[in-house]
Amino acid sequence: MMRVLALMVIVVASCNPVLDDEIAALGPETPGVRPGPLHRPGQPCLLCHDGEIGDPVAFSVAGTVFQAPGPLPSREPAVGANVYLTDATGSHQDPATNAAGNFYIQASDWSPVFPLQVVVKPATGPDVFMLSLVEGGSCASCHVDPAGKDSPGRVSLTLDDGGVPR
Repeated sequence: MMRVLALMVIVVASCNPVLDDEIAALGPETPGVRPGPLHRPGQPCLLCHDGEIGDPVAFSVAGTVFQAPGPLPSREPAVGANVYLTDATGSHQDPATNAAGNFYIQASDWSPVFPLQVVVKPATGPDVFMLSLVEGGSCASCHVDPAGKDSPGRVSLTLDDGGVPR
């Protein structure tokens, strides 16, 4: 008597078609960059890192800091900058940017009360203050290209003219 072992694969997707479409619109991973702390700089991290079943670890706040404005993917990351985040209760965190310019805080480590105040302290050069308060945890939800009336552009340490954002 021969036994047959059946293998069943379950694909977990969200029950939110709008979210699924937003994630699909991000496109594939960059060739040669494995999913992890260095992947997808400048993209809205919390689309995937939202804590839903089947997703990667949940983040409460995440984003990318670049040295200067410019086209992705040639934009230079701001490595070793600290992103000082203070929530409405005065609680704070200061994650550092990695080799891709990415920073993140896992939801299990901090549950901020929004809005947040943000100051980026680069490894060298003056601090960059965000003048408006942050209402959500994914920087790239607002900081998209191109800069204009609907977006300040990507988070960067200098402006197009070489000045410092204030």
